[in-house]
Parts: sequence; structure tokens; C-alpha cells
Amino acid sequence: MDDHAVLRARATVERYLELLAAADVDGVIALFTSDGTVVSPLYGTLPASRFYPKLVADTQRSEIEQQDLYVSVRDPRRVAVEFRYGWTMSDGTRTSFDCVDTIELDDVGRIVQLRIIYDTHPLRAAWAAIRGT
Repeated sequence: MDDHAVLRARATVERYLELLAAADVDGVIALFTSDGTVVSPLYGTLPASRFYPKLVADTQRSEIEQQDLYVSVRDPRRVAVEFRYGWTMSDGTRTSFDCVDTIELDDVGRIVQLRIIYDTHPLRAAWAAIRGT
């Protein structure tokens, strides 16, 4: 396996989590390819350029505690990161949950697709209330 590709993948994911916690929308979007997408249990599938502004608008604060990062042994462009996400929604509602993001990178380490995986049941009612749905 290409050690440089593994290091690049790890660096991209760690930078992503750092920028996400800081609510740096432009910084996060810059990590994606121009047609990069996010697949989210709450927002559906959206271009990254549309997803992150929506997420930040629905957020007062994010706290991220990284648990582990996995790089595929077959293809270093395939990564998964496990973390605890503390989310304070725009109305002040607080929740936290365990999350896994699976990430597909291109050959230079930009994110092509990010899929968010977590159990939405504990937070769906609060999220629907702030969205008015």
C-alpha cells in the first residue's frame, strides 16, 4: 500500500473534522471535489456546497471527539472515521450521538463523497421542531 496515500487520507479526514467543529463552511467545502456530495440521514443527498451551509444554519455549536480512523487496506481512497458528535441546534437544543462517516477520496485527497451514518431516532423530534416540519 502507498504510505503517502494513507497519510494524505488521514490528513484530509483530520482536517475535515477540525473545520467541521469550527463551522468553517468554506474550509470544509474546499476539501471536496467540485461535484462532491454528502449523504445524510437528515438532509438526504446534497452537493457539499449546499449541505454545509444548511448544517451550519441549523447549528449553534458542534463538538467532535474523534474515536478512530480507518483507512481501507485495499484502497487508501476509502476511509471511515468514528466520532462522538455533540450538536447544539440553532434553537439551543443539545444532543450527542456516535457517528461514522465513510469517505471516498480522489487521487489527490479531495472528498468525492461523504456518507454520514448514525441512529437518528434520539434526535429526530428535536430536529423536526427547529425545522418546522
